[in-house]
Amino acid sequence: METLDDVLRYGSMSLLLWLSVLVLRDFCGHIRGRLAVALAISEIAYLLCSQSNVTIIGLEPDVALFPLCFLSGVIAWLFCLSQFDDHFELKPWHWGVIGLKLLAGSGLAISHFTGDDALHQTGMVLSGAVAVGILFHLIYMIWQGRADDLMPARMKFRSVFVISVVVISLGIMIAEVWLIDMGWKLYLLPLQSASFFCITFFVLWRVSGPEGIDLFVFGDAAREEVPRPTRPEDRHDVKALEGLIAREAYLEPGLTITALAEQLQMPEHRLRRLINQHLGFRNFSDFLNHYRVTAAQARLADANTRHVPVLTIAMDLGYGSLGPFNRAFKERTGLTPSEYRRQVLARAA
Repeated sequence: METLDDVLRYGSMSLLLWLSVLVLRDFCGHIRGRLAVALAISEIAYLLCSQSNVTIIGLEPDVALFPLCFLSGVIAWLFCLSQFDDHFELKPWHWGVIGLKLLAGSGLAISHFTGDDALHQTGMVLSGAVAVGILFHLIYMIWQGRADDLMPARMKFRSVFVISVVVISLGIMIAEVWLIDMGWKLYLLPLQSASFFCITFFVLWRVSGPEGIDLFVFGDAAREEVPRPTRPEDRHDVKALEGLIAREAYLEPGLTITALAEQLQMPEHRLRRLINQHLGFRNFSDFLNHYRVTAAQARLADANTRHVPVLTIAMDLGYGSLGPFNRAFKERTGLTPSEYRRQVLARAA
């Protein structure tokens, strides 16, 4: 078992190292690429930390490689989040989660040297709470984003990858809390190594393929020139879709791609393909926000409606609250709606 574990473990580390080299070469300028490299390095650190009878410059791996080893789960969470958000950026609450995880790890590291049981228990509870919280958040993101992606290949990858991360993380948590003390460590280590090997091979296979760019470059940076439909049925369907857009059907609150497909009387999978291949959008939310923000810019620039509250405009455009409207508007214009209105009206005056 130890030989099998060594083969799988060091094989996984070799694949992770090669994956980080490829991503650095091609995608280091994008946040998803940098997160992928950080994830690969942290997973290498974790595989070393969970290896038996290994020392680094005379220290145990979990001491020498802290905080890389301890943050591997949080970095995996951030990379998964970036797969569900084409405009992903690290926000203060992300850094707060990182800080909590580091605080828990620091407590465990100090208790390792001082033998403080109370500090050890506090660190374990805090670390476990953070781990459970990010796993539930990932499950929520899978559920929420299951119908948003318009690219089947990318949707399949991110679902498989995120579900794999959740399953492996749950397995590691269960093993560390219960199964290792039951004498299963000899079998759990090869299983852990095999899990890392399989998921790394899967990601490396996808990155090396022609669609690997979709994992790291989203939005306008990844959007190529959109071809016009050549088949008569496609031209008819695109014309019908553009007719709905002209009638501002995108302003309907809570509009889903299923409801839009019903209005057009066409299969949902066909509508997904049309929006992606002939309008150039990768997510249904991007499709909606593009037209809604364009409409918002026209309304905010109108001097006759300068006293209409931004919240009222957001609600009229189909947003359920001000927060999502502000985020969508700033992602596309670089300004908040209020800032945009002030600048445009000032120039007009």
